[in-house]
Parts: sequence; structure tokens; C-alpha cells
Amino acid sequence: VRRAVTGVLDDYATHGAGSFAKSAAQRGRLREKLAQLVGARAEDIALMPNTSRGVSDIALCFPWNRGDRVILFEGEFPANVTPWLRAAETFGLEIGWIPVADFMASNEQGLDRLRRELSRGARLVAVSAVEFQSGLRMPIDAMAQAAHAAGAELFVDAVQCCGAVPIDVGDGGVDYLAAGAHKWLMGPEGAGFLYVSPDRIGALRPNTAGWLSHEDPV
Repeated sequence: VRRAVTGVLDDYATHGAGSFAKSAAQRGRLREKLAQLVGARAEDIALMPNTSRGVSDIALCFPWNRGDRVILFEGEFPANVTPWLRAAETFGLEIGWIPVADFMASNEQGLDRLRRELSRGARLVAVSAVEFQSGLRMPIDAMAQAAHAAGAELFVDAVQCCGAVPIDVGDGGVDYLAAGAHKWLMGPEGAGFLYVSPDRIGALRPNTAGWLSHEDPV
């Protein structure tokens, strides 16, 4: 990894802006590999500086209505909590909380608690695939099924998961997934990715966008 990072820096130092096309092609290959890792298509993967940015982009671009509910988990790492709290403040959302301890007791107990919370109404559930405090692997597929049955969507923070345990966003029904590279992917800080289901991308509002957000940025 260090050699690869140094190689990119050396190439830019030698060729300046002439290195852009080479690095863009490299990013394209990376998107393909990341897509294979999580069972997605390359066109459904966006490169991000970290997990938090991926969470924040969905939290800010989701098509919220005032009064919508978001279900979060007590005991989650703040990267998958704080952006939703800020979205709640910005868009007038309500937050529902579920203790991770229910899932520590058993998947059945945790899923029963989730279904009860979903029955009160919710637009989105945000959870980590693997909990940072305990290493607990959450039943993502079953959580996606429960969310969809209640008309909600599922966001997954996968930074503790990708590269360590398998995850398939397509088969599992995950709507959004974000991860950074600096844990089990063995990459540097400042690199990560975001997956958005092709079924969900059309509803998002581009409240965050840059020049590469255009269909033909060049």
C-alpha cells in the first residue's frame, strides 16, 4: 500500500496534470474490484474519503419529509449516528432507538424489537454490519427484509466488515452501504466507498455535488 501511494505521488510529481487520466483509469478499476467485493455493479459504487462522508451524503440527500422516522442503535459508533442526528435537525426528522444489547442476547430478540419499532413507522434503518464494541455480526439480510416489509430502507456501515466477513448487497437487499479502507481492506486513511442500490438512486436529491457529479465532467 505504501508503495502504491508513493507511486501515485511520484507520478503526479513527474507529470503533473498529465497523470489525471492514468489515475482516473485506476479509480475505475478500483470501483470494479469494490463492486465485486460487495456483490454490486461498478456503476453503483462511488469513491469516498471515508465512511463518515458516505453516511453524510445519504443523510443529506435522502428524500426526507418532515416527521419521517430514522431507526438508530444505542451502542453504535458515532459515524453511523451523528450524520442522522444532523439530518434530523435539518429536515425535522424523528429518531427511534434500539439497544444493540437486544441483538447481543439473540438475533430473534433483536429482530422482534426492530419489527416493533418499524411498526411505528420509519423511512430508514441505519446499522453497522459488525459492531465496533463487541465484534457482533448483525443479521443484515433479515434486517433488510424487515425494513422493506415495513416500507423502510436499510443503510449499512460496513467499515468493520469489508475484507473480514462476506457481504452481498444484492442478495441481502441492502439499499446503501459505506466503508472506509483503513481497517480490514488494509488501505490508507482518506479512502473509502459508498454503494447505492440502483433502485434507490433516482429518488436521492443532489444536495451534495461536485464537478465529478456531472454525467460528463470533462
